[in-house]
Amino acid sequence: MSSARTEILAALQRTGYTAEEATELLALADKEPRDVDPDPDFRETLAGGHALIVEYGDCELIGSCQCSKELGRTTPDSSLDTFVPVWEHHSMTEVPRG
Repeated sequence: MSSARTEILAALQRTGYTAEEATELLALADKEPRDVDPDPDFRETLAGGHALIVEYGDCELIGSCQCSKELGRTTPDSSLDTFVPVWEHHSMTEVPRG
């Protein structure tokens, strides 16, 4: 069974990208705002490009911003609020206003 991601990677490779380059490009696209004209007033959303992302890693939770800034790691039994102050500081003070 093929997924859209697999098809996109294959198409990129057919046009000359290496597997690594295609994977990198697709990963970059995943982090871009979901809206072609992001609203700077709502940048803390997927459409704005700076949503809080929490992933499950090797027995830990990994927090990051959609723009790739790492926000830290914690154990699965900890509160997700661990990431919020760091993300809030990043999105409110480190990201330039539109």
